[in-house]
Amino acid sequence: MIGLDTWTWVGLAGVGALLCVGVGAFIIRSRRRKLAAPRDVVVVHHFFGRGLVVPSKSPFPMKLETFLRMTKTPYMNDHSGRMSTKGKTPWIEYNDTQVTDSQFCIEFIKKKMDIDLNRSLSEQQKSIARAFLKLIEENFYWTMCIELFCNEDNIPLLKTQAPLKGPGFWLYYWFVKRAIKNATWGHGIGRHSVDEVWSIAQGDIEALSHFLGNKRYFMGDEPSEIDCSLFGMLSLLLVSMQGTRYEAFTKQHHPNLLTYFQRMKSTYWADWDNLITSSESFKNDHGKVYFAENVVKK
Repeated sequence: MIGLDTWTWVGLAGVGALLCVGVGAFIIRSRRRKLAAPRDVVVVHHFFGRGLVVPSKSPFPMKLETFLRMTKTPYMNDHSGRMSTKGKTPWIEYNDTQVTDSQFCIEFIKKKMDIDLNRSLSEQQKSIARAFLKLIEENFYWTMCIELFCNEDNIPLLKTQAPLKGPGFWLYYWFVKRAIKNATWGHGIGRHSVDEVWSIAQGDIEALSHFLGNKRYFMGDEPSEIDCSLFGMLSLLLVSMQGTRYEAFTKQHHPNLLTYFQRMKSTYWADWDNLITSSESFKNDHGKVYFAENVVKK
């Protein structure tokens, strides 16, 4: 019989092997030939690529790409898995400039292209929109991360969407769960129990729903920048988190958020089914240029 210590070493060796495979795959992906891009076209780098049920597993690339679609800015996607120098995704390249972080990317594009989706908003409305942006990205986002990876009830859901199967899933789950716990502990929200965090999330969902009301877009009749972020987060909440109490609570008590999400999806993501890997109509858009007709001729 092999003793417990031996089995422990066997387990560690297996984990080490999986890590080596994962690191090797990452290095290979990161060294792929740089995608040739036309001048004056924004290149959006997606580390995760297209998702199983959503065009991106992360709400932040969804936010950035929605902004590009909303403003009809010429762009192309790079799904080769290159991470930014800050270790963040998404990031963009525009000619010879690199910008990291979805909001910094948007600010750069706004200045470079002279675009302002908030032009029609009053200063007070802009302040309200910024406050909600922080609620969505600095608070609500983390509640969903904690629910997905720290509530073991959601492990079956994660298994259907994880990039690794079998023993590899548990390595993936352990790694992401540990990373989220470390990040949220420093943030502060991770020091609460999963159920306490759920109560925080309910308050955030209610605030978003009540402010949206019956408006077509979050700030009124016309789309503004905050809609990009909210749509990205609702993609996670209403699609990637199907079957969770978060999704059920939203649909049952705040259906206007679902109606809003569906309206945004049909308006700006009519090709949704072509961009999710579980769809029979999936088409890899790596290198495809969107809104090429809007490239300024010089």
